[in-house]
This record gives sequence, structure tokens and C-alpha cells, in this order.
Amino acid sequence: MSAFLGPIHFWLYNKIKIQNKIVEDILDLQLVISSEIRERINVKYGDGELKPLDEVIDEDNIHKWLQNQISKVEYKLAESVTEAIKNEADNIEDIKEVFKLNGERYSPLDKNSGIEEAFKAINDTLLDGMPCDHINAIVKQDKNEAVWKRYECVHCKYWDEFNSDVRVFYILRDEFIKGLLHSTNIKYKKLNDTTYKILRIDL
Repeated sequence: MSAFLGPIHFWLYNKIKIQNKIVEDILDLQLVISSEIRERINVKYGDGELKPLDEVIDEDNIHKWLQNQISKVEYKLAESVTEAIKNEADNIEDIKEVFKLNGERYSPLDKNSGIEEAFKAINDTLLDGMPCDHINAIVKQDKNEAVWKRYECVHCKYWDEFNSDVRVFYILRDEFIKGLLHSTNIKYKKLNDTTYKILRIDL
């Protein structure tokens, strides 16, 4: 990544902010998260909306600062979800709804959106480490469908920290994508644990 603050840094920070908003919404589920747990998590990772990037970033070490922000919001999500489902597994349904609604909230798509736009929207909103990590790669793309593969899980270490199953994260992430595509004529499919597909359904 560039040593100077540029569009890619704002793009990445926006993805961090989206995930932070999801976590804040989870912590607001009073029947799912106790006030004690909420307070503990907020003390560890901070609470509320993140400030504008150019007001808070360390411009002497942009890459490290952004990586720290990613780690913080990843740990915050993993711990929040783990605590929410620890004593009541059914709480996952409320959290799935949070992810889906946030997908709808941040979606720039409509019924006229094409495959290329849809894939870009997914890539612009889901946090997958730093851009230099190159986690996802397109396997196939045309006007009717796109297939991509995840070559590494950058989320596992955060969920392992709380002895939690990262597969829960990917279930929730699927709901976000479904929300993102809710106003389109495009359907999302998970082909296996590392391969995903979006396809037009108005053919």
C-alpha cells in the first residue's frame, strides 16, 4: 500500500467502519448481549462510530495503523458474537438478521445492477484483511455470473482467540451478501467452504 494517504486507504477504512457498525448493532441487542459484556467489550475495543480517517490516522505509519484497526474490529466482532451465542445458540438468528439488514443498508445495488457491479459491491463492503493480502480471486466472470475463490482465511486467528468456530463468521457473512443483493436480480450461492458464486436470475 502507498506510504501516502490515498483513495485505497479510504476504501479500506470504509470497510472497517461497516464492520464496526455491524458490531455496534450486535451490542445493541439487549436480549442477546448483557450490559456487563457490552461494557467490557467497549472498554477493550472502543465504542461508537469511528471518526473520519484523516482525523485519526497515523500518517507516519499508515499500513500499521490500518492493520491495527482491522485487528481491533475483527476481535470485537469475534468476541461479541461468541459471547452472544455462548449461553443461547438461538441468538445466532438475531445476529444473522443484523448482518442481513446491514447488507441492505450499505448496498448501492438495484434491479438493474449487473454481475460486475454486484461483485464490486461485495468487494467494497466485506473486510478481508489488507488489500496486499490478495485473499480472493475471480475464477470466472461474465455478464451472467461470477465465481470467486478464497485462498486464505484471515479471520480464523481472531475467532480462535475466543475458542470459537470461524464457520459462524462465514454463515453471518453469507447473510450480509444476501442483504447486499436484496434489490437485485442476482442470487448468491456458496459452492463450498472457499468458493462462491453470484448469478443473474432474470434470464
